[in-house]
Amino acid sequence: MQNELSKFFKRLSEEVNENFNEYWSDYQMLQGHINLMLKPIEDSHEEYYNILEKYIKREYDLGMKEAERLVKLTNDQYAMKADYGVRWKSKITKMATTIKKKSKNLFGTIRWTEEELLEQTFTASKRTLARVTSEINQVISKGYTDGMGINVVAKTLTHKFQELQTWEAKRIARTEIHNSHNRGVMRVYNDFGVEYTQWIAASDDRTRDSHVEVDREIIPMGGTYSNGLEYPGDTSGPIEEWINCRCSNAPFVIPYGYMAPSFSPFREEDLIPIDTPSFEDLMNR
Repeated sequence: MQNELSKFFKRLSEEVNENFNEYWSDYQMLQGHINLMLKPIEDSHEEYYNILEKYIKREYDLGMKEAERLVKLTNDQYAMKADYGVRWKSKITKMATTIKKKSKNLFGTIRWTEEELLEQTFTASKRTLARVTSEINQVISKGYTDGMGINVVAKTLTHKFQELQTWEAKRIARTEIHNSHNRGVMRVYNDFGVEYTQWIAASDDRTRDSHVEVDREIIPMGGTYSNGLEYPGDTSGPIEEWINCRCSNAPFVIPYGYMAPSFSPFREEDLIPIDTPSFEDLMNR
């Protein structure tokens, strides 16, 4: 995605600069002239969205597959949550059957959520290009008002588009892919009846402090972590928490013999031990 976005912004830069050279005037320039310079950005929204759509749909599917694998790995832990009157073997068989049944139906039930994701992406893409338009407009308007001249303003425009082609293309790609991947993950967690999730922070020196702090926090499905997000990359939360995020969200099963505390979020050390039959007793029932 990053390479395609870089090429997109490069082509946009060439078209805007061409119009800039045609309509710039040191003596009299109206907003209408600036609008003509910016027209390539306005006309490129569909192309920009199509780039995002291709990658987020793919990443959404990858997120679903990853989550299905993670949930299946915790099958034995789900089985340990058996009602005490149900035999252990029976519970495992029932759980395996339930997961198998849900796996068959899973991909037939995701269209609404995928369409919601695409609609959100469409809105975000419009907002991104509107911001780019506003920033370029400001560069040109200020340059004209301050009497900078065409060469100075052109240099500023080039610098701005270089930012779009490099670090901003990378930021957009990382954010969009991460969000769509985790939306797919959350969809599977919901369909499989996951009750709790745990934040897993990216473990390196680039991880932001607030994500180091939230690492290993546990919340019930539908809850929010202490940083205000429902899952890593959740764009409904504060932008400083999801932009450039690289963290992940794992299913968490309350261990046999424990219960969750009454507050959320919580950590594993907050789990409350409860009286339960021993493993041997449970197996013999």
